[in-house]
Amino acid sequence: MLSLNAHDRMISMSQKQLVAAIDQRFRSLSRRERIAKVRELAGESPDDDRFMQKTFPELYREAFQTTRRAAGVRSGAVRKRARAGALRSR
Repeated sequence: MLSLNAHDRMISMSQKQLVAAIDQRFRSLSRRERIAKVRELAGESPDDDRFMQKTFPELYREAFQTTRRAAGVRSGAVRKRARAGALRSR
């Protein structure tokens, strides 16, 4: 249990409630601000990166999503040239 003193009153919350509150605060930011903040927090150290991945997987995926091309898929032009070269070599 976590106890916080906010304006001279005690608030008790579980870890799950705290994570939900942080997630809600992140979701209230604009997409650009949210991505920047998640990348900043995850970039502090490898432990912070693992924490963000484990605790906020959706936010982490949003901030570090890869494009298809970056994930190793070739563009249509490259595939077309490869097919054309394969046909000529026969």
